[in-house]
Amino acid sequence: MSASASSSASGASGDRTPEASQPTSTAPEEPTAVAYPLQLLNEENSLSFQDPRQPREDRKGDIRFACEGTSCALASDTSVIAMLYGEPGATLDTCRSAVTGHNAGRSLPLAAAAAGSEICIKHNSGDIALFVIQVKSTAMPNIGFVTGDLTVWRAA
Repeated sequence: MSASASSSASGASGDRTPEASQPTSTAPEEPTAVAYPLQLLNEENSLSFQDPRQPREDRKGDIRFACEGTSCALASDTSVIAMLYGEPGATLDTCRSAVTGHNAGRSLPLAAAAAGSEICIKHNSGDIALFVIQVKSTAMPNIGFVTGDLTVWRAA
């Protein structure tokens, strides 16, 4: 290799700074998903984002199951809710998009939901959750319920 080619090659690598090639510690990390399997919601309890493992019996939690007449829905005063349509396999990014879209609201009718339906929820705190319905029973609203697996990404 000639001296000019050698200096040219070393000059090219000398132009790179160590900071540009190594990740910085200030780069945001993706939140870790925390699973809360088999959550039950009915007209006597609610689900709190703070501790989803313990359903609240006082109905003051973040997500409630509510029926009026023959229509049942998930409802919240602290979160926006959106159902995903299409192929299963929602991710944090999928839910981020869904809860900022025009279909997100404080109430989600469950008429079109079935086992396997994916529902994204964003709490006022910034937590984002994916609720995947396992069983929905709304034919008799007075004893209706929904069960599902909940995944929460904190401060997402």
